[in-house]
Amino acid sequence: MKPFKVKRGRETYFRVDLPQQLCPDGRRRSVMGKTKADALEKAKSEMDRAERGLDRDAGEKTTSEFLDEFLAYYKRDGGIAPSTFQDYCYHVQSHITPILGKVKLRELDPRKVDEFMRALHEKGLAARTAHYSYSVLRRALQFAVDWKYIPVNPASSRMRAAKRRQVKELSNIRFLNREESCHFLDAVRGDRHEALYVLAITTGMRQGEMLGLQWPDVDLAAGKITISRSLHRTKRRRDTENPEAWFTFRQPKTTGSRRTLDIPPVTVSALQGRRRQQDEQRLLAGESWTEQKLIFTTRLGTPIDTSNILHRFQQILKEAGIEKMRFYDLRHTHASLLIAEGVHPKKIAERLGHASIKLTMDLYGHLFDGSDKESADRMQKLFGGDRPAIKNTALDNVIALPALRKRA
Repeated sequence: MKPFKVKRGRETYFRVDLPQQLCPDGRRRSVMGKTKADALEKAKSEMDRAERGLDRDAGEKTTSEFLDEFLAYYKRDGGIAPSTFQDYCYHVQSHITPILGKVKLRELDPRKVDEFMRALHEKGLAARTAHYSYSVLRRALQFAVDWKYIPVNPASSRMRAAKRRQVKELSNIRFLNREESCHFLDAVRGDRHEALYVLAITTGMRQGEMLGLQWPDVDLAAGKITISRSLHRTKRRRDTENPEAWFTFRQPKTTGSRRTLDIPPVTVSALQGRRRQQDEQRLLAGESWTEQKLIFTTRLGTPIDTSNILHRFQQILKEAGIEKMRFYDLRHTHASLLIAEGVHPKKIAERLGHASIKLTMDLYGHLFDGSDKESADRMQKLFGGDRPAIKNTALDNVIALPALRKRA
């Protein structure tokens, strides 16, 4: 391959004609660069793409065009929940396309991905939101690799580097102690979500699990709750082809999440109050009531918007003089209270629906600090202070043997 100098207006470029085997349709193709080295590098790249069976034309698509193709495929054959697809659409349209949409697919590289992440942070997005957008981009680009549009995923190398640098601070978990928990439950007495708050603190259920509970899942006489589904509701844009898909019921998060919990009388009483409250709401709503057997609903029987719950929850904390926290931290509160009461970690893991006790110890192991002191105290009791001498017959015999031989 030999570069040829060409002029376009006042600019000078170098052109390299690609080999005939790279032009199966008979049309001559070439690449151009501002220098000979640049033109030769582009020609070599095209030959490498051909050897790998990559689609040359697909690499010329913009990222926006590819993402539209990806979303169309993912909705049809991705095997994901409608709410997850809506989340993907939201992040593509709101965060990815505005920054990377005009970049050609073949020109995406780790540096541009880094610039994309920097731009998200400069927009003031929360770290979790920015990471979700990045995860959507990474998954989409992996499809581009599988479809032979690009040779490698430019987002995967950044992810590996990020994982190496990542430092997890699992010990910084916010939870209420016993006194704060009692104060909080006093503060929510009479609130229309009182039963939800009581259930959260006394069972440690995830918010989606509680909002997905139906009355047949509860045996108030036996004091038991069976968790078999979770309600997920997205705040993202509605799917234009399915405008009613605002929420979906899902299977529990893990195998261990499908479980039956014993509930204390205080929780049974709160749920009985919730049933009376819902009966009154059903009468007032009349024909406007939507019956779905859900325990926690709006005044019309529909699922509750989680943002409304969070807003009311934090308002109660402020009025009660309790430090601001997430609703999810009530789950941490339940776990920490059980630990303080000396419940075995295995039982806590089963109650929380964790996949393994390892996850429980990773999250809450620092709260077991007192147990190590207890272990040391028990060892002292066994081996320290005044204790009878232990006669080691085998060791005594070994020591005595040389003396016997000497006498012989």
